[in-house]
Amino acid sequence: MPSLSLFSLAYLLSLLLFHSQTDLPAIWHTLNQVSGGPTVPLIACWALALTLLAKQGGICHSRTQQAICLLAAFACAQTTAGIQAAAHQQQQVPLNCNKQSMESEFRLVEKTFRDKGAQTWLIEHTPFDVQKTSKCLKPDARLQLFVENADLYREVTPSQQFRAALRIKPPKGTLQLEGFDVHRHWFANRIAGTAQLKGGIQFIPTPASWSPLIWMEQLRLHIANWIIDTLQGHPEQALVLAMVVGDQGLISPEDRDMFNTTGIAHLVAISGLHITLFAMLAGKLASNLWRRSSSLCLRVPATLAGSLFGLLFAILYGLVAGWGVPAQRTVFMLFALCVGQLRGGLQSSWDTFFLALFLTLAFDSWAVLDAGFMLSFGAVATLIFVTQGHVYFIKPRHEFVANAIKAQYAVTVGLILPCAILFNQQSLVSPVANALSIPWMSFVSTPLALLGGLFQHTWAIQLAADSLQVQRKWLGVLNELSWAALPVHNQPLWINTVVALGCLVLLLPPGLVSRWIGLALVAMLAWPAPRPAENDFWMTLMDVGQGTAIAIQTHRHLLIYDAGPAFNDRSNSARRVLLPWLAAHGYKKPDVFMLSHDDADHSGGAPLMLLKAPPVTFISSVVSTHPLNQQARLQKSKVHDCHHMTGWIWDGVRFDPIPINADQHAPSKLLAKNNQSCVLKISTATHSVLLTGDIEAISEMQLLTTHGAHLLQSRVLVAPHHGSKTSSTEPFLEAVQPEIALIQAGWQNQFGHPHLQVITRFNSMDIDVYNTAQNGAMKWHFQYKEATPSVTLAAETRRRYWHTHENSAKAP
Repeated sequence: MPSLSLFSLAYLLSLLLFHSQTDLPAIWHTLNQVSGGPTVPLIACWALALTLLAKQGGICHSRTQQAICLLAAFACAQTTAGIQAAAHQQQQVPLNCNKQSMESEFRLVEKTFRDKGAQTWLIEHTPFDVQKTSKCLKPDARLQLFVENADLYREVTPSQQFRAALRIKPPKGTLQLEGFDVHRHWFANRIAGTAQLKGGIQFIPTPASWSPLIWMEQLRLHIANWIIDTLQGHPEQALVLAMVVGDQGLISPEDRDMFNTTGIAHLVAISGLHITLFAMLAGKLASNLWRRSSSLCLRVPATLAGSLFGLLFAILYGLVAGWGVPAQRTVFMLFALCVGQLRGGLQSSWDTFFLALFLTLAFDSWAVLDAGFMLSFGAVATLIFVTQGHVYFIKPRHEFVANAIKAQYAVTVGLILPCAILFNQQSLVSPVANALSIPWMSFVSTPLALLGGLFQHTWAIQLAADSLQVQRKWLGVLNELSWAALPVHNQPLWINTVVALGCLVLLLPPGLVSRWIGLALVAMLAWPAPRPAENDFWMTLMDVGQGTAIAIQTHRHLLIYDAGPAFNDRSNSARRVLLPWLAAHGYKKPDVFMLSHDDADHSGGAPLMLLKAPPVTFISSVVSTHPLNQQARLQKSKVHDCHHMTGWIWDGVRFDPIPINADQHAPSKLLAKNNQSCVLKISTATHSVLLTGDIEAISEMQLLTTHGAHLLQSRVLVAPHHGSKTSSTEPFLEAVQPEIALIQAGWQNQFGHPHLQVITRFNSMDIDVYNTAQNGAMKWHFQYKEATPSVTLAAETRRRYWHTHENSAKAP
C-alpha cells in the first residue's frame, strides 16, 4: 500500500480521535512548556511525510513498515494537536474575568466587515510591560473585538498597535444538542475571548513591518475598503467582497439561504475551482514565456516552471482570499502536483490527494472539523474515484460535455451524505444551478472581480457586480421552486452508513451492482425521525441565552413555546436555533406556536418563525390587532388568545392553557405584559409540566386564587421569569409542588437571573434545579410507563476539551 496514503489516513483518524476527547490530558500542557510550541514536532511530521513519499517509490513493502507508518502518523497527529490545544487553552480568558474592564496595548491582526458600518476586529494582546499585565489576559492572547462605528478607525491597519480600554468576556456561548458549536470555532481560531471598546483608542507609533503575511493582510484590507466604497449601495457588494477577499460578513442571511438551497454556496467565497483555473492560466502563460529561452529550459523544464509559477499565483490568491480551507486544499493540491512532476511521474492522483490532505491537516489540526474540509475533500475524492475508475455514464461525440455531466453527477452523489449531515437538506436544483453558475462565475464574474479588486479598475468591479445581478435572476427562479431542496432530518449512524454504501454503489462502474440497489439505499435518508410513543411527550429547552424557546413533541404533533431573542437579523434565535432544530428533527412547521407574551427575549424570533414555518395555530397573549397576529393571519394560521381558550388532547397528552383572569379594573401591574404571559400545563397520567412565561408574584397569586392548587400542581416547573426574585414565591411553589425546576437564562446575565433567593428557596424545598446557562440545551423524556423523566444535557453529550468554560460555569 502507498505509504503516504496510509500515513495521511492514520493522521486523519488520529485527529478525529483526539478531537473526541472530553478533557485535555495534562501531558500536553507539560510538552507545550518544554517544547515552546508545536513548531518542532510539526516540521518533523512534514519531513517524515515527504520522506515516506520519496522512499522506495512511496510503497510500504511489509507489514512492519505499514505498522511503523501508522504509529508514526498517530504520534505526529496527537503530538502537534495536543501541544497546539494546550497553548490555546492556556491563553483563554478565565471565567472569573467575565465583563472585567482593563486597559492595555494591542495589535490589530485582521478586520472583517459587518452591517451598518460595523466591523469585527481580531486583535492580539501586546503589552509593553509583560510583568504588569492582568491575570485576565495573557500576552499574545487573541480577542474578537466588535467595533460599532468602524469609520472612526479606518486608518487602523493590520500590525498597527494601539492602547485601549476593553471590556472582556471569556469564550462562553450557547450550546445546542446538535448543530454549530461556537466554542469549537473560537478554540480552533485561537480566539481567547471577546471584547467591547470602552471609549476610544490611542495610537502607538508602529515601525514598518517586513513580514509578507502582514503586507498581504494590509493589501486585503485595502482592497476590501476600495470595494466597499466603489460598490456602495450596489446589491451585489457583499458577494463581490466575498469573492475577492473571502470576507462573507456582509452577505445577508436570506442570500445565504438561497445559496444553500440552490447548492452554489461553494462558489460564493473563494472557490478551489476558481483558484485552480487561474493558477492553470497563469502557469500556461509562464510556461509559454519560459520556452522562449533555451538557457532557462536547460535549467528547468518549461512545464515544471509553469507549474511552479501557477503554484505561486495560487498561494498569493489564497492569501488575499483569507486562506480558508478550500484555498488551503487547492494550494496544497497544486503543490502536490509539483511534487509529482519532480518525482518524474511516479505519483498517482491519490498520492496527490493524500499529500494535500496531510498538508491541510498539518497546517490546521482543527480543519478536519470544518464543513468546508468535508465538502472540499469529499468532492475531490469523488472525482478521482470516478476518473480513475473510468465510469462513463454517457458517451456522446463531444467528450467535454460528457466529462462535465459525469463530474456533476459524481459530485452531486458524493456530497449527498455530507450535505444531509451538515445542512439537513439536499438541493434538487443544484445540478442546474451549478451548470449555469460555474461557467458564468469562472469565466465572467470572478475574472472581472479579481481584475477590478486587485488593480482597482472601477469599470471591472462594476461589471462583476452587474454580472452577479444577472446570475441572481436564475438563482431566484430556482430558489422559489417549492421542491428546490429536499429537507433531510438527522439520522442515526447505521442509516448514514447505509446511505454512504448506496452512494458508493451509484459511483461504481455499471454492471457491478444494480443502480436500483444504490437508489434504494440512498432513499434510507427518508427513514422517519424518532418520535415519542403514544401517551408520551418530549420537551426540549433550547439554549438561547437570556430568553425562552421550548419544543414539546408528542407522537404526531409539535408545539413551540416562545421563540427566543433577536438582537438583529443575523443574531435571531429563530434563524440560529429554532428553524435548524425543526429541520434536524423532520418538521416543516409546528402544529401550535404559543407566544407567552410580547417581550424581546421571548418574541424576538417570532416574526421570522411565522414567516419561515407558519404554524397551523398561533396562540398568544397579545391583542388581536398586534402585528404578530396580523402576520399569522396572512400566513393562514388560526389565531387564538391563550386566556380565552379551552384545553386539548394530542396523542394521549393533555394541554391546558390556564388563564390569568383580569378585567379592565384589575391593578395595572397585573395587566402588564409579563404578568399576562400564557401559562400552559402539559400532563399525562404519570407526568406534568407547567410553563409559566414571565409571570411574577401578583400573577402567581391570581392563579392560586382563581384556579386553586390542584390545577397548578406539576412535577416539573419551568421557573417563572427565568428565576427572577419577583417570581417563584413560596405559596406558589407549595401549590405547584414541583420536583424539578428548569431555568432558561443567560450565563451571568445583566438581570441576575436566577436570583440567589430563588435558588435557595428551590433547594430548601428539595427541588432539583437545571439551568441552560450551565447545562446548555436540555431534552426531557416523559414516558408514560416510567415514573421518573430522563434528560439529555448538551453539556454532557457534546462535551469536548474546548468546552472547559462551559463545563466549569457554576450556577449562583
